[in-house]
Amino acid sequence: MSKIIFYSILFSNLFVKFTFAHEFIATITKVHDGDTFSATVYDKEETKIRLLDVDCFETAMNKRAAFQQKLYHLSYDEIFKQGKVSKAKLKHLLQNHRYIRVQWEKRDSFGRILGKVFIDDIKSNDIIDVSEYMLSDDGCNKYVSQKQ
Repeated sequence: MSKIIFYSILFSNLFVKFTFAHEFIATITKVHDGDTFSATVYDKEETKIRLLDVDCFETAMNKRAAFQQKLYHLSYDEIFKQGKVSKAKLKHLLQNHRYIRVQWEKRDSFGRILGKVFIDDIKSNDIIDVSEYMLSDDGCNKYVSQKQ
C-alpha cells in the first residue's frame, strides 16, 4: 500500500509547474534539529536536508548558537531549550508522515540540500508547508545570514 501512495504522490507532482530546479520524494530517517533532518531519496541515497529560509534555535554549542545568542539577546540555556522544543515539534510532525516532497535549487556550505519541504497529508487532503509550520510558533525564525 505504501508504494502505491509513494508513486501516486510522485506522479501527481510531475504535472505541477515548479519554480525550483529539482524535486524529489524522500523518506525521513532522522531529525537533527528544528530545521535539519536526514532522508532517504528514492530508497537509495541518504542526504541531509535543511529547511529553506528557516532558522530554528540550536540544540548544542556551535558558531550558529553564538550568532543566535548575540542576535536575539538570549542565554545559551534559553537557546538550547528552545532548540529542543523546535526539534521535538519537527519530529512530531514528521513521525506521522512517511513521505515528504522536497523542492530545491542548491546545497549549502555543509553539503545539505536547502529546500522547501511539503507533506501531502492524506487524512486532511491538504498540503503542509513544513517551513510555514515551523515558523508558526516560538523556537524558529526567518533565516538571518551571519554574513551581514
